[in-house]
Amino acid sequence: MAGRREKSRSSWRDIQQGSSRGKKTTKVARQRHLVILLRSAWIALLVVAVGAGVVGIKYFARIAQEVPEPPGAASVKLDFRTDGVLTGDWFRQAFPDILRIEIRQVDVGKVKEQLEREGQVRLATVNVSLPSLLIVQVEEREPVLRLRVQDSGGKAQTLLVAKDGTIYQGSGYPVETLLRLPGVSGLKVRKNEDGYLPIPGLEPVVYLLDQAKEQLPAVYQHWRVVDLGDWNPEQDYRPSLVRISSTGINEIVFSTTGIDEQIYRLAEILQRIERYQLGQPKLIDLSFREEAVIRYK
Repeated sequence: MAGRREKSRSSWRDIQQGSSRGKKTTKVARQRHLVILLRSAWIALLVVAVGAGVVGIKYFARIAQEVPEPPGAASVKLDFRTDGVLTGDWFRQAFPDILRIEIRQVDVGKVKEQLEREGQVRLATVNVSLPSLLIVQVEEREPVLRLRVQDSGGKAQTLLVAKDGTIYQGSGYPVETLLRLPGVSGLKVRKNEDGYLPIPGLEPVVYLLDQAKEQLPAVYQHWRVVDLGDWNPEQDYRPSLVRISSTGINEIVFSTTGIDEQIYRLAEILQRIERYQLGQPKLIDLSFREEAVIRYK
């Protein structure tokens, strides 16, 4: 009997211990399964997030390419250089389309041609510097006279006459500079597709103005109108005269030949008038070779 009880007890303990191990094994297995599920879920979420990010980047990149540049946005940078008064802002206003295209599409020869069709520009140099720089360098004409004309609508318009006879609309000049220029009258100008044809043979007139400005600046600053009604570049046709209207002397007459001698003679006459207090003459005619006509009435 005792042997049977001991066998029975030992068997019962063995059964209890086996049951405890089974429970522990089941619990551990569940935990492991849960960990695996969590890891799988995390990996799946990570894959979804990365995929969504890639898709989003591609989408927004495509949208950015499809969005057009706002009006006026410049894709070409400008380096504008001049020896005169024009500015980069003038170029942007005069040629806005050039700065809105891709730099490789800029036709530098065409830009140069367009610039030199502007009367104020005597010479233009245009270069491209990649990736996006347009270099424009211009040499400007120097105005010597102001010209009043009427446009097609009958409205008065002020133009400028350069030393080479080019007639153009000035841009960027200070008001003081324009006011110091004498006006011109008596010219017959002709139109062309770009405005007005240049005035041929103006060199003697320009030389007269330059010499007076240099040799007699106090006299030149009072010159108001240069009358070219009796001026003719063809010297053999008839005598060519330049009449100057001044605030001091009503009229000074020059011939376009022997200008240096006439300027020297005018300086002598004005010195003599001042020295002997002869009063202000109304007319001084220097067009005679060795004599001058002075009139007080």
